[in-house]
Amino acid sequence: MTTLPLISDVDTALYKVDAMMGAAEAHGALCGMLCARGSTELSEWSDHVLGEQEAGNVLLRDVVNVLSALHQNTLEQLNDALAEFHLLLPDDDDELGQRVEALARWCQGFVYGLAAGGLREDSEIPADSQEIIRDMIEISRAGLEQPDDEDDETAEDDDEMNEIAYMEIMEYVRTGILLIHEELQPLQAANTTIQ
Repeated sequence: MTTLPLISDVDTALYKVDAMMGAAEAHGALCGMLCARGSTELSEWSDHVLGEQEAGNVLLRDVVNVLSALHQNTLEQLNDALAEFHLLLPDDDDELGQRVEALARWCQGFVYGLAAGGLREDSEIPADSQEIIRDMIEISRAGLEQPDDEDDETAEDDDEMNEIAYMEIMEYVRTGILLIHEELQPLQAANTTIQ
C-alpha cells in the first residue's frame, strides 16, 4: 500500500518557502485537478501550491521533493483498484478543531483544484458528483463551535458526538472523491482495474 508523506512534514516544507497553500489544501487541490483531468504535471500543481518563488531559492528543491512524493503517492492511491485512498489530514490524536479546519481547507483546495483542472460550472457532471461537490463547498466553510459553559458530562457527550460526526464527514469526503474520480475519469479507472 502506498502511503502519503506526513502532513506535518509537508506543512513544514511549505511554510519554509511561504507557500500559497498549506498541506491539506494543497492535497485537496491536487485531488481536484486529478479528478478534473485524470492527470496533472507536478510542475503545474506545484505552481498553484507555491505561488511566485525566487529563482535559486535553496529551500525550494526540498519542497519540490516533498511535493513530488505526495503527487506520486496520491496518483497511485487514486488509481488503486482496492480504493486505498486517504486524505492528507492531521492524525486522530490532534485536536478536533484542528482536524475540522484541515478538512475544511482540504475541501476548499479540492474545489479550487477542480477549477484549476479545467472543470467549469457548465461542464457535464453526473448528478452524484454534482451533489458531492456542493457538499464539499459547504464543508469548506465548516468550523467547530465552542460550547458555552457546560457541565463535564455534557461536554464529554458533545465531544464524542463531534468526533463521530467528523469521522463520518471525513469518510464521506474520501469516498466522494473516489466516486467523482470514477465518474469523471471512467476510462482511466477502467484501465487500472483490468490487469
